[in-house]
Amino acid sequence: MALFSRVYFNAVFGALGGLLGWMLFGAFADPHTSDNRQWLFGGALIGASIGYFVVSVEAIRDRSLVRFCHLASYGVVLGAVGGAIGMWVGEKVNFQLVGAIGRREGTMPLLATMLARGLGWMFLGLAVGVSEGIAARSLGKLSYGTLGGTLGGFIGGAVFGWLYLSAIEQSPNTSDLWGILGGAVGLIILGASIGALSALVQGVFQPASVRVVRGWQEGREYPLVKNQNLLGRDELADVALFRDMKIEKRHAYIRRERNSFILVNNDAPAEQTQVNGEPVRVSHDLEDGDRIQLGGVVLRFQRRAAQARKRKH
Repeated sequence: MALFSRVYFNAVFGALGGLLGWMLFGAFADPHTSDNRQWLFGGALIGASIGYFVVSVEAIRDRSLVRFCHLASYGVVLGAVGGAIGMWVGEKVNFQLVGAIGRREGTMPLLATMLARGLGWMFLGLAVGVSEGIAARSLGKLSYGTLGGTLGGFIGGAVFGWLYLSAIEQSPNTSDLWGILGGAVGLIILGASIGALSALVQGVFQPASVRVVRGWQEGREYPLVKNQNLLGRDELADVALFRDMKIEKRHAYIRRERNSFILVNNDAPAEQTQVNGEPVRVSHDLEDGDRIQLGGVVLRFQRRAAQARKRKH
């Protein structure tokens, strides 16, 4: 359920980014022009909007303004770059493919448009994944997010191409209702695909996670994709545990050493740092299912390999 929740939130906020991108594109860019600068500008608006929401969704869920500003800035800048490249590539590839096969009705023009848009928006998904990894300073998050974002960009872009072309066939004038709906729905699906696939791939491949079983944000799962993951009330903590004043801002770390995970006390009171009811003064090796208590918050440590074995049985 935790993975489903993460995918759901990423998809919803990605869809909101796509909707905002469509609105900004319609307001500030000219969809009827063949000017490359207009396509680059319009793509940047769409990419910035989707990146803004997808990259900052974790901070929104944690209700952390500082973290939101930090993550959103990466999403906007790199999303804009990826969106501009994606829109330009999509237009160029679509022009070349359609020109090669001819503008005739049938399956081939549709497949060509879907392929062109998929390849183009793939760059946006890649940029969103890269921005997530850079913002988190995590090589693991960068690789998983990039793979998921790229897949989401290609799939969402192909669906966008299909919807947009179908809308144009209904009404060649893109300012009519069909053209507007085709572009809007297509970008909503594009944003949702990038957000959902990014979260799904990270959830499937993350080596371990901690899940809140008691305390604020109960049921929330935090992936452990860095070599050193900070737990505490700090706005930029990897596992953000707000609202409990018994938890220090930089309370503890979960450190990964090859295939092992170790809870390291960062000078916090030992009685407020426990594993399975035992105080941790310096460090403690973690096993799947261990209960970590920091202040009044209880977390359960979960290894991906162990979780996969449980699902099989």
